[in-house]
Amino acid sequence: MKKFKFNIQGNPYEVSINQVQNGVVNVDVNGKNFSVEIEKEKPVVAVPTPAPQPQLVESKPAAAKPAAPKEGQPLTTMKVYVASGQTVKEGDKLFTMESNGRECDITADKDGVIGKINVIVGQHVTAEGEIIELKDCGQATGNFSTENAIPSPLPGTIVQIILPEGSAVKAGDVVLTMDSMKMVNNVLADKSGTITHMIVKERQAVLEGDPLFIIE
Repeated sequence: MKKFKFNIQGNPYEVSINQVQNGVVNVDVNGKNFSVEIEKEKPVVAVPTPAPQPQLVESKPAAAKPAAPKEGQPLTTMKVYVASGQTVKEGDKLFTMESNGRECDITADKDGVIGKINVIVGQHVTAEGEIIELKDCGQATGNFSTENAIPSPLPGTIVQIILPEGSAVKAGDVVLTMDSMKMVNNVLADKSGTITHMIVKERQAVLEGDPLFIIE
């Protein structure tokens, strides 16, 4: 027998549990006998978790890398990075060409000096066509360094060369104009002297920092 004492809202209760049998408890509360049926616990039924559905993933082919142009393949000149008289090293980027929606870079196959350039931006050529003349350094005439050249202030396209090679200039003179983001910008001489080398041509695309011309 187990006895318990409770105080509920100021009223004392003495409870004795006499017997538990077949789910029925015999209880004395303050001397009165009661039979209390114990409520049976309902079994817990585990709800099965649905198995995850397989995801269908679309298989995409790996992106193809730009391939070198094949002989006879039509190409479009997208960018020209060099100018006549410029010294280059093997592996330097000369042009960016586009064919069938893919771009590829044309690089120098040896050290040398750029001679004649036979293409301009937007011109169509074929892969076997001679697009540039690359002379050995010992064969070059008019070889020069672009270290002191006036750099392009921003990427764009040369619109007009106002003062060509050989022109005498003063500091602040407009030497050429270039288009960038549909705005025409003036490129000025930074000092007085003579334009000894005009490195770029009209309609040529340039990047920010590319050499434009040299004043000596």
